[in-house]
Amino acid sequence: MRPGPVELVTNAPPDWPKVYLEGPLTAHTPTLHFITAVETRFRTSHVQVLEADVVRVTRQGVLVVPLRVKAPDGEYDLFFYPEADERAAGHFVAVHEIAQRYGRLRPVFYSTDDLFAIYPDDVGEVAQQDRLFIQASLMPPKGQYAMWWAEQPGERFELSQTYLLFDRLYREISGLEFSAFAQILIEIGMIQSEEEATAYTFPDQTVEIPLQGPEGIPMILSFSQTRGIRFHFHIQRTPPEYRELFLNLALLRFKLWRKQPEIASMPRLDSPPLLWWQDLGKRLRSLSDDQAIGAVGSVKR
Repeated sequence: MRPGPVELVTNAPPDWPKVYLEGPLTAHTPTLHFITAVETRFRTSHVQVLEADVVRVTRQGVLVVPLRVKAPDGEYDLFFYPEADERAAGHFVAVHEIAQRYGRLRPVFYSTDDLFAIYPDDVGEVAQQDRLFIQASLMPPKGQYAMWWAEQPGERFELSQTYLLFDRLYREISGLEFSAFAQILIEIGMIQSEEEATAYTFPDQTVEIPLQGPEGIPMILSFSQTRGIRFHFHIQRTPPEYRELFLNLALLRFKLWRKQPEIASMPRLDSPPLLWWQDLGKRLRSLSDDQAIGAVGSVKR
């Protein structure tokens, strides 16, 4: 006799619709079945399905969220675990800790049992730090892009968190800027290996590549041998929090890359881009509050 539908256990608000899946559930039950069931159950409810298979940027790296929904009290991130075991509990506990510590996420689990009642031996790393989750953009939105811009009168770039993140990034890849740039080109599919990119391919001029970042945020990657790698974010579409989260992700990404034996053995150099960056910082700090500029690294599209 075929088993009937299984009601999934969840920590969702009690007024949300119940979600059922045809049993039995195994580790191989496709997440698509869960997404379809939620969309069907929520269709006539007060909870709206926003998007599936979503990339979310956090302070720890990137999380792939199966489904995002919007309730009257805000948005939630839904995670599906077809088997309620220590591995599932460990994953969700790690996600929950990231949300509790850094905010931005509101995770909800769906499984065959209460994951909070399972105490895993190990809560591992769940956020990915080995890529930037970017892709080339063929139709970048028009507007103003910048490395940083003031949200309020009197804000100064050199006193911002964005400046500190750029500063750490410049120091992390000093002397390796071209190789780091090649890593980004590999990720977006422009080249297959670093050997395909040479300094002769990109002469001493600024190369600008429109990108779509994680969560669909438009940005421009620029590179030159004198100013190195810079990320310019669409001013109208980029919350400052996202700008800082993405730069932190880039820093985590290149820190991992720097740990590779063949990269770690290379000496750290005060490269032309780092010297340019340090000189920019000195010039900005010499300005009075009345002279402080409202945007840095502006690019118009």
